[in-house]
Amino acid sequence: GWFCRQFSIALISYLNPILCTSLLILTNAHILWYTFGILFTVAPLFLIVNNLSHPILYRAYFIGSITSAGIALFRYSLHPQLGVYLMGLSVFHITEYLLTALFKENKLSLDSFLLNHSTAYHLALGAGMVEYLIEYVNLGPDKFSYPVISYIGGFLMVAGDFVRKIAIITAAENFDHLVQSEKAPDHKLVTSGIYSLSRHPSYAGWFYWSIGTQLLLCNPFCVVAYAYASWKFFEERIEEEECYLLRFFGSQYRDYKQNVGIGIPGIKGYTISPEFHEFLNQVKNQ
Repeated sequence: GWFCRQFSIALISYLNPILCTSLLILTNAHILWYTFGILFTVAPLFLIVNNLSHPILYRAYFIGSITSAGIALFRYSLHPQLGVYLMGLSVFHITEYLLTALFKENKLSLDSFLLNHSTAYHLALGAGMVEYLIEYVNLGPDKFSYPVISYIGGFLMVAGDFVRKIAIITAAENFDHLVQSEKAPDHKLVTSGIYSLSRHPSYAGWFYWSIGTQLLLCNPFCVVAYAYASWKFFEERIEEEECYLLRFFGSQYRDYKQNVGIGIPGIKGYTISPEFHEFLNQVKNQ
């Protein structure tokens, strides 16, 4: 079927350069063979995928190549922190697409990779790399004089993405990458599992993941910038989303909101006026 084909193309295209890189590393192949090997693995993919599927192939293969570069950087200790960062970044994006394919196939599209998330997102990624390179050129290994910072960043990056992916799996067909302004007939309020600990675990996970990426790279300026930008983004997005959720689920969401926090410091969500509280109580008692 359509879903099986898109999922398989994305997964195979992503794993192709990674398997090639791993094989070359295990056999201690020369870096030139690594380069030629990565390029050569594209050929069989083009033989099994028709033109309509090429956009998926390109994106998944590109993400897999980023993972491969991260593996090589980490393995040869050229820039181990940068290697872990590239691996974490690419895994974040490919799993967004694959989980959408598994649980929300009717919403599956090229946008599900989140590669075109926003201009601000691309600028943030660029800023992180620019700061890393400038500081590494000027400071060298002294940039990582306090390795515990990188360890904390790596932990936040892994844990944050794990929390987000558990949230997507738990919500299943109720999850969406976009804020929904209209309630779907099959939309249910999920309050179990990880949603019993945070009412927006996918946002909380992404928030800590983003900060973790810059702690991992020991980018002091971007740590502050990412924390502020992410906080502002999720404050506004959560307030907007909760306005719709209160409209969809009424007192059910109001009660859930009162008992479960968000997990991002300082973000309270949509503020319910006393009049709206009274209205919800009246509707609930009818």
